[in-house]
Amino acid sequence: MKRWVPLASAMLFAAAAFVVASSGPSYAADVIKFGISTPLSGPAAPWGIPHKQATELVFDEINSQGGLEVGGKKYRLEVVAYDHKYVIAEGVATVNRLIAKDGVKYVSILGGAVAKANEEAVNEAGVLGLTLAYAEGLVSPKNPLTFQCFPAPPETTTFWRWIKEHQPQIKRVASIAPNDDTGWWSVKVETAYVQKLGYAVVAKEFFERSMTDFNPILLRMLAQKPDAISVMASPAGSVGLIIKQARELGFKGRFVALHQIDSSVVAGIAGRDNTEGMWVHGYVQTPLPDKLKSWQQRYTKKFGEWNATSIDFTNPAFAFVAAVRKAQSLDPKKVGEAMRTVEFDNLWGKAHFGGKDFYGVGQQIIYPMPFSEVKDGVATLLLQLPPPHN
Repeated sequence: MKRWVPLASAMLFAAAAFVVASSGPSYAADVIKFGISTPLSGPAAPWGIPHKQATELVFDEINSQGGLEVGGKKYRLEVVAYDHKYVIAEGVATVNRLIAKDGVKYVSILGGAVAKANEEAVNEAGVLGLTLAYAEGLVSPKNPLTFQCFPAPPETTTFWRWIKEHQPQIKRVASIAPNDDTGWWSVKVETAYVQKLGYAVVAKEFFERSMTDFNPILLRMLAQKPDAISVMASPAGSVGLIIKQARELGFKGRFVALHQIDSSVVAGIAGRDNTEGMWVHGYVQTPLPDKLKSWQQRYTKKFGEWNATSIDFTNPAFAFVAAVRKAQSLDPKKVGEAMRTVEFDNLWGKAHFGGKDFYGVGQQIIYPMPFSEVKDGVATLLLQLPPPHN
């Protein structure tokens, strides 16, 4: 049996359908898409997951206040994230997808080797790049819209001066890092710095990111009798295995991780006692100032579990929002111009972009750098250091 729809109802339905259909493009125009290419699985996931979550939380809090106002209009911030597993080919594919398919004009890339592989794509598309990455030449005049959003080896290696003053018995240093752009540059910078301080660099080793058996490398390193082993730029999963296996081989010295690394993940693999005394940059569990306690509470409420790595990984979101507000434009070039001069709050204090004297361009984030020592299994804040350049 046929069911007839009254003419008035049919017209009302048609009108409603037209409104929904026609409102799509204008609603989409009210959204700012922010792309993330990061490792959400694999050994580097302890970086990638808080990278994505920190950005989402910062943006959610802005959206809850009505959005980001640009030119008198409010925009909702939306994260579009893909997992590159810290595989270069996946990194290239995800960034290409963000730019070509999703129409993203602003992208945050984690991982030096991945960021380097995407330099050309980012520059050609004219998108704003907000990296969490270590790689030589990434911050340079040739990449006018790439901004580095956490301290890199030229900044963090300055902690070795503190080690020299407070642990003078350490004289021989060995390094182990990933066998890619990230690892090569990190070891190059750190080696030059510690040698100027008078340390003997007795070994430099590189490993493939898929490696799980580090014994052959460690045996070569330990034969040189290092007092400390630097794991600069190595992901938490790999560091846990390195420490565990080095301790099993009899190494009694210190481990130094002057990069953002989750020491709780490391301890979960290596054993709590084996990480005692490890020095870490950018990861602090205690004591947390009030501002960080508030972030911890909000993060835990949203995601169910606290991750201190998220503290530094808020920087791309904070920097982006501050630059857009100053530029009052969504043009990546104008946002980039504002980024070079804007001062903004991050979770450690005041931040801005500088470093022109070292990098040739003022696109390296500058703020007081936190360093911790693992005590009784907890990353305990030792001090904050100013970067060596401004």
